[in-house]
Amino acid sequence: MTTDFRALCVELTDCLEKSDWPRQYKPVFEQWIYIARKALAEPEPEGPTDEELLETVRHLYGDQMAADMGAADDLLTARAVLARWGK
Repeated sequence: MTTDFRALCVELTDCLEKSDWPRQYKPVFEQWIYIARKALAEPEPEGPTDEELLETVRHLYGDQMAADMGAADDLLTARAVLARWGK
């Protein structure tokens, strides 16, 4: 089993397609499968650039030099957070 949200959506949609639903429910599930497939076909949004990430934390520092000194660590932390919880 995967933990990637999009991959989970694909797995769920595949399961819905393969399931033998009672006749009365099939049109509804077919409609939602279509909607899900259409949404999954859209490209994922791009994440922020390094500069955009730094802009979000620079205000936490007292001056530009301190901000530049902590930039590498801040970028690593921000990228780790984005990798875990999304863009």
